[in-house]
Amino acid sequence: MITKSDVKHIAQLACIKLDDEEVQEFAVQLNAVLEYFEKLEGVAVLPPEGEERERNVLRADEVKPSLTQEAALSNAPRVDGGFFKGPRIL
Repeated sequence: MITKSDVKHIAQLACIKLDDEEVQEFAVQLNAVLEYFEKLEGVAVLPPEGEERERNVLRADEVKPSLTQEAALSNAPRVDGGFFKGPRIL
């Protein structure tokens, strides 16, 4: 069960300011979501009748020709030493 103090802590971590009314409202809503997930845990998931599940749903790997480095970089806005150059983050 999510308490008001849990909601306040989550809001603080997310840098969101909530008044007491919003804290109460979010506590009710989050508890409703958790109750719904508890209901979903009890649902048995079976394949449709007459169908069996495929055991391996992954396709086999196939080797195919790929682009050359020059072709891959040909439309890049910025390139440096044979690599894509992205914007500076820090």
